[in-house]
Amino acid sequence: MLKVLIIGAQNIDIFVKSSEPYILHDSNLSKVHIAFGGVARNITENIRRLGNECSFLSVFGDDHFSKTAKNSLKEMGVDIAESLFLKNASNSVYLGVMDQDNDLFLGLNDMDILKELTSKFLESKKQFIDSFDIIVIDNNLSQNSIVYLLQTYQHKTIVMDAVSTKKVLKIKDHLKYIDLLKVNQLELDELSNKANLLDQISNLQKSGATNLLITNQDKDIILATNDKLITEKPIKIDKIVNATGAGDAFLSGFIHGMIHSENNQKKLSLAKKTAYITLLSNNSTNELLSIKEVEKINE
Repeated sequence: MLKVLIIGAQNIDIFVKSSEPYILHDSNLSKVHIAFGGVARNITENIRRLGNECSFLSVFGDDHFSKTAKNSLKEMGVDIAESLFLKNASNSVYLGVMDQDNDLFLGLNDMDILKELTSKFLESKKQFIDSFDIIVIDNNLSQNSIVYLLQTYQHKTIVMDAVSTKKVLKIKDHLKYIDLLKVNQLELDELSNKANLLDQISNLQKSGATNLLITNQDKDIILATNDKLITEKPIKIDKIVNATGAGDAFLSGFIHGMIHSENNQKKLSLAKKTAYITLLSNNSTNELLSIKEVEKINE
């Protein structure tokens, strides 16, 4: 079984939902929900809930949010011992304003603390990082830190989630170092201005991104490898509770398949089912997630 390390952000997520269309520049009646989040944290939690041992390298402050975030990870059995722990620092916070369909209307974040995960700090953890087979890198890290990790651990299996259309540009010139890149259609459009989807994929593969995992809401999922293109339909869902975190969950399910050396078809099945379960939660992860629940789902 392969060992996995996730490096990146952990946030406190604050979700705001309104049953009515938003009126900008005015007060709106809403429901507010607070939970744990962050791309790397979500992936870590999902991989752990699927029954895998995993380690998480992140940064924590010493405020109330930081303490609760640390404790929750420890209670799940996630190894965070090599993370950076700062004094007189506040945890990062993500604010997600959801629309009537429970999809993201506006996202705002305060992630300044993540800048402390510098290439110098990461270099001090080289022996630890080098002990893992799969390294999952959160694109919320600074570009310097990302490039350092990509270039230093070329001999490892590197997995990345593009995260957003703005942040995906940080890795545009470094695709050759990434063994698996997960993007949605908007992020793919940012990386390649080709009009045709197949041309976009071909363009990125020529740039070095040999393995692409592409999602596009309820449209077909695509896994593009050097020699094959696999297309799958996502699992239909009657009502989405919260779409935030579904992409993280999708990638987590795929990584679970990688950890257990499953074939690509099985990895995609695990990814779809993990995302489906997450879409049924108020949070960006689902406490009910387990490999047993995943295996119950019929595609």
